[in-house]
Amino acid sequence: MTKKLNNCWEIKQCGREVGGPKSEELGECVAATEGLGHSCWAIAGTLCGGVVQGSVAQKERNCVACEVYKLYHRMLGSAGKEVPELYPEEEKRYSEMLLARMKKSR
Repeated sequence: MTKKLNNCWEIKQCGREVGGPKSEELGECVAATEGLGHSCWAIAGTLCGGVVQGSVAQKERNCVACEVYKLYHRMLGSAGKEVPELYPEEEKRYSEMLLARMKKSR
């Protein structure tokens, strides 16, 4: 059996995953629709705490205190090194987002 890491919506139990119990009423979270359930802090517009979090810079304070960030951050998280191994497609998208952000800030 392949090891599975829970996505952010499973950990936070928000119900806003694709087809989730709150997705019709409240909308689907961009982390779910973009397949970034282990990298939600790196994408703008996530729906944490019932509120759209805005840009990555605007939501940083909330994210660094979150259990998902503490678990899956690639350098700081306790399971961060497992994400690229288990979810290579997500890791590719995550890396592309970080590179684009670095290029934009130059």
